Amino acid sequence: MQSALSGLSGASDAFDRSAADVARLAGAPSAAETAETVQISPEARHAGETLDNVSTSGLEGAMVDTRIAKYAFIANLKVLQTGAEVEETAAKLLKPKDQPH
Repeated sequence: MQSALSGLSGASDAFDRSAADVARLAGAPSAAETAETVQISPEARHAGETLDNVSTSGLEGAMVDTRIAKYAFIANLKVLQTGAEVEETAAKLLKPKDQPH
């Protein structure tokens, strides 16, 4: 149960961080709005393509992180729910049956 509570706290913190990133990035001017014209070498293009495959930064990454945190939070809630159900069942099994007088 303690690990589920810790997981809830971590998922909640991650959700808060990614939601703040989404809010910050959604209000920022886009790269197209602030870009100047430049020439990009083939080497730089190749390096950028490699990084794009790995990177989760930016608004898209923040949106994905928000969804991941949401599902992590839900999963930890389910762990707590299951733990409570197991405790209830164990308590019923261990409860002494009434003895006839």
